[in-house]
Amino acid sequence: MTDRLNGAESYDQAADLVNEILDPLDGTLERLADFFEAAGEKAKESDADDGFDLAHDFEEAAVDIRRLNEDLHLAVDRMRALTTPTLELTQPLEPPARVTHWHTTAVPTPATMVVTGRHR
Repeated sequence: MTDRLNGAESYDQAADLVNEILDPLDGTLERLADFFEAAGEKAKESDADDGFDLAHDFEEAAVDIRRLNEDLHLAVDRMRALTTPTLELTQPLEPPARVTHWHTTAVPTPATMVVTGRHR
């Protein structure tokens, strides 16, 4: 599945693959959650002391997987909405205009400075 995603040639193709994982009714994550619930039920059938604890762990895993699937419920639409921007240029871009003149502020020089105050 990862190889197929890496080889996707469009975001639509990638979104279709993501949907195979995240579909809330028949996606891989939902089937995995079902699997862990079934594993929990199987563990409860055991006469072993650890069966109840193992069943609890599997049930928690199923809940976590479903929560993850719910958190990603918009991911397919968001993947489909991604686009690679393309620019169709009929003319080459022009470089930015160069500054041909500078505005400066006059800075007084010692010859033009007026000194006020006491003199010796």
